[in-house]
Amino acid sequence: MITGQTQGADRQLPNDLHQIEQRVLELYQEAETFFQQSFKKPYIRLDLTGETAGQAWIDKRQLRFNKALLQENREHFIQQTVAHEVAHLLAYELFGRKIRAHGREWQGIMTRVFRVPADRCHRYDTGRSSRKQWLYQCQCKTIHLSTIRHNRSQRGTVYLCTACKGPLKFLGNVQTAAQNC
Repeated sequence: MITGQTQGADRQLPNDLHQIEQRVLELYQEAETFFQQSFKKPYIRLDLTGETAGQAWIDKRQLRFNKALLQENREHFIQQTVAHEVAHLLAYELFGRKIRAHGREWQGIMTRVFRVPADRCHRYDTGRSSRKQWLYQCQCKTIHLSTIRHNRSQRGTVYLCTACKGPLKFLGNVQTAAQNC
């Protein structure tokens, strides 16, 4: 396994990266025992920001993790989020590229091999890690969207409020809107 990169000069980072590396090795050992074959280990990075806890880049055989969410949710993150991303790499390697990202193959690895819940999304508080800076409004409230969702909206994606089901309309940048109040 290739040791990854981190961003920032945080003294906690070497330990964070080490804990993730140890969990990844443990998960790969479980998978190798279960499937009776060896797997090439991934490159690990601790440079993800925003609301996403982890990403598996299949083509690069790379795992990326969010250090802020790791530090705020350490035990669950190490057990669940790391397993979630490793399961993606293994599912695609074992079953090919035509499987669904969170389909039965991925779910089977999560539950039968790693013995953790096959949760598709995390429920971490992303308030401190999120970079939501775009204000949108529906019929019932004002909503902050991330830059990624804002950009998608600007290109034509229509987001609907989960409460009133109304379309979200762009109001402006959070900093600009705050200055206008």
